[in-house]
Amino acid sequence: MRSFDVRAADRVGVHRERLRRRDLVRPTRSIRWHRHRPPTGVDRIRAFRTVLRPGQFVSHLSAAVLWGLPLPRGRQGDDPIHVTSIRPAAQMRRAGVVGHRTTEDRAQVVQRWGMPTSAPATAWVECGSLLGLDDLVVLGDAVLAVRACGTTVEDLAAALAARGRCPGARTLRAALALVRPGSGSLQETRARLVIVRAGLPEPERQVEIRDGTGRFVGRADLAYRRERIVIEYEGEQHRTDRTQWESDLRRYRTFERLGWVVLRWSRSDLTTHRRGALSELAALLCRRG
Repeated sequence: MRSFDVRAADRVGVHRERLRRRDLVRPTRSIRWHRHRPPTGVDRIRAFRTVLRPGQFVSHLSAAVLWGLPLPRGRQGDDPIHVTSIRPAAQMRRAGVVGHRTTEDRAQVVQRWGMPTSAPATAWVECGSLLGLDDLVVLGDAVLAVRACGTTVEDLAAALAARGRCPGARTLRAALALVRPGSGSLQETRARLVIVRAGLPEPERQVEIRDGTGRFVGRADLAYRRERIVIEYEGEQHRTDRTQWESDLRRYRTFERLGWVVLRWSRSDLTTHRRGALSELAALLCRRG
């Protein structure tokens, strides 16, 4: 059973008594979904389409979810739904919704999954009041990387400038200075931030590696061309997907035959074993620089 609007149920003759049974959840007035099969992510947000009024649109974290952008754990955008109203429209006040208000000149609204939604660059700015610096850098890198967003660094800067004085503006400006195009994943962005904050040179992102004849042999997550050092972040899928794992091993062997050193980093290399990972990288840069 998908989510549905009570008025739509009325039109097809569903008795109101059925809508009061305990197998249905009422996330907000006039909407129902099944208790044991609640919608998540994009579907959860789209369930609120019928409660939007003219001048209202999905924004903030919820807009990020609609655009397929990464959010930190605990801020997945599923609940509540962020809805912004353009003045003079009233701020939405109902269960399951966080209401915001803005002026027409600050809003940039487009359609996404059939919902009026903040444009990607504007959504990034809106999240400045809700996320910390690193999460905003991760989000900004993703906005640049996701093809559907069609966004550049200049677009982010323009959206921030258009917002003027706003909550989180200082953090957003700091994040903008660290945002880079070409990131392949949120963990690659976090690895890059760890490296730069350690005082080491910033690596290139998504580097194409070719053999002596110019034939493409693979793409590195992060790399130093001059020192011929590759850093590969290995997430959970690299371990659990056998095809991915075997492909990675072949690619690493090819890199090494061409004279590259391959550092394979995991989540712990960015957290509990960060010092050791950075020391190894610094030593390699020194030897091969």
